[in-house]
Amino acid sequence: MGKQKTLTLYERALEEGREEGELRGELKKALETARKMWDEGDSLEKILRISGLSESQLKENGIL
Repeated sequence: MGKQKTLTLYERALEEGREEGELRGELKKALETARKMWDEGDSLEKILRISGLSESQLKENGIL
């Protein structure tokens, strides 16, 4: 078995911040895709399936 590294509080905070930033980036990209699809006239069902977003997320972000 290998040694498991113990992270400092600072390192854990950095990792959590990095993960949160990645999630925000993924959400932003999904919203951009959904907005483009909506503007192009794609169906709501297709937008939900492709973007992985919920209808409420689209409403909250002014797409619907």
